[in-house]
Amino acid sequence: MKRNLIIAGMLMLGLLSVYVVQTAAHPWTPSQKKIVNLERQYFMALEAQDQELMAPLLHENFVLSSMQSATSLDPDKESFLAAMPKQHVTWLDIEHIKVQIERNGNAARSVVNVSMTKTVDGKDHSGDYEVISVWVREGGQWKLLNRQIKLLSPS
Repeated sequence: MKRNLIIAGMLMLGLLSVYVVQTAAHPWTPSQKKIVNLERQYFMALEAQDQELMAPLLHENFVLSSMQSATSLDPDKESFLAAMPKQHVTWLDIEHIKVQIERNGNAARSVVNVSMTKTVDGKDHSGDYEVISVWVREGGQWKLLNRQIKLLSPS
């Protein structure tokens, strides 16, 4: 019993030290922390194919575009949500998130590097991606306005 308590204490201390190191390495403002959390929610909703979790994150004028395909139409909020069930994400790892808040405090730009194993309509779309987004704050709520996705390397 005592041994288990010591091990649990060591694990808690290790987790606390990782948190302190990450906090020191990323001295984010409250707005930046909010965008980081929203990015994580976005990818959780994508992985779960959860349209109800995704919809409140998206601005009414949301547009998604691929930096690889200039010939395809960029889906709006409604089209993107309707297409979510066609995307099957079986593995996802957010490797890096960078957030820059604009001077007025009502707009932000985020860059997320993410690795995914996924299919879209049964076709493999796995790989490493760079996702560049514009977030806007309206009525105190942050909403995703524009998202550009670039495939860095396929798996």
